[in-house]
Amino acid sequence: MDLIDTKVIEWSSTTGIPDDQLKIFISLILCTLFGFIFKLSIRGRQARLTAGSVFGVLITYYIYRSQIINVLFQTVVVYILVKVLGKKSPWPVFVESMIFVAAHHIYRQYTDYGGWKMDVTTILMMDTPKWTAFAFCVSDGLKTQLSKEQEIRKIAKLPSFFEYFSFIFFFAGSVLGPCFDYYDFDQFINEVNEYKNIPSTIKETLRLLKNAIICMGIFLFTEKYFPLHFVATDEFGTYNVLYQTLWFNIMVAIQRTKYYGGWQLGEMSMASCGITYQGDGKFEKIKAIDVDWDLTYNMKDKVEKWNISIQTWLRRYVYTRIYSEEEMKKSASKQNFAYQMTYVVSSLWHGFYIGYYFSFFQWAIMNNVNKAIFRVSCNTNYLKIFETNPLAKIVRWYIATTVFNVFGITFLLLSVDPILKFYSNIRYVPHILLYGTYAFFLITNFGQKSKKQKE
Repeated sequence: MDLIDTKVIEWSSTTGIPDDQLKIFISLILCTLFGFIFKLSIRGRQARLTAGSVFGVLITYYIYRSQIINVLFQTVVVYILVKVLGKKSPWPVFVESMIFVAAHHIYRQYTDYGGWKMDVTTILMMDTPKWTAFAFCVSDGLKTQLSKEQEIRKIAKLPSFFEYFSFIFFFAGSVLGPCFDYYDFDQFINEVNEYKNIPSTIKETLRLLKNAIICMGIFLFTEKYFPLHFVATDEFGTYNVLYQTLWFNIMVAIQRTKYYGGWQLGEMSMASCGITYQGDGKFEKIKAIDVDWDLTYNMKDKVEKWNISIQTWLRRYVYTRIYSEEEMKKSASKQNFAYQMTYVVSSLWHGFYIGYYFSFFQWAIMNNVNKAIFRVSCNTNYLKIFETNPLAKIVRWYIATTVFNVFGITFLLLSVDPILKFYSNIRYVPHILLYGTYAFFLITNFGQKSKKQKE
């Protein structure tokens, strides 16, 4: 390990790429290569459980060294809670897991405020959905009234600790995710359903590698021309709104390529072994990102296409668990409460920089506005042009992207002072428009009722 670290430091000095990022890249490449071996030659449940978890532990140790103890400790604690509490385990596990990862966020902010260096918090964030989903699915196995999706994903019998451990430490997804449920993992290990005949994964793996290299290349070569913190300078405030909007939209698009690249590499390490295969020649069962995010003009789609595996976790194990789907259909207030609490959980999962809370609060308001606008388009003819006219669609896309980016910038700036400086520079125009529109719909209820409801 020390020899590898020495080489990584040398490469880091040569390339200018931080050593922790090089370690992550090397780990993902190793997982990908092992994925090919796993797919082609490792057969039988016990062999697949053992090989997948042993390699996963080695990779986790290589990246985090002694900090792997934190992951091992929490993995054991969750299993004990599930075994002891049974049907009542989901929320205790959820709360304990969130507190555990929160403590690491706080420690990281205290020791490396504003830093982006990889530490064990990275894998703890990706394992938290696994721990909590596992508890919910075991609990579902002891219940009778379940939704269709919950019925499919329930765990009828508590797996052995070794099976559960292999799920948590499975090498595919052990570096950057994306995360997945025990149901998908169990189906894959047993090679049943769509996993019976997984086609060659080479083409899909190379496609993801190509996308990742393109994205990372764009970021490395263009980020210096559109630096993030320029939006919080006095000079940025001297430009007109049109120039500012164009500039920060380009800047945020460049910043996104950094995430696209990392997530595509994460998907690559999973695709190589075939766990992302969903049948019909498609490898989209477990995803982190849709790279057409920048092309969609629907705000709902923008939310769902970003960090997809986490969006799925939030929907399955937060939003639909606070109240049942039937309860939320009958009560708009319950639906709204569950929706707001999902944003709160997402904020806490990310950490405690104030920028996260600025972003998620305003994204929540933005999505409420989006829902109101959607109802107007369904119930009236006022907005039909934005569905049919090509030029109007471009305007809609630009507005949706700009609003997302404005509040996404606060997610990147992290601290209060640069955030408020940025808001001041853009004259709070997006905020006035957002809150003004939200207040308009709250006060007037314009277009929110269909003709049938009115009658």
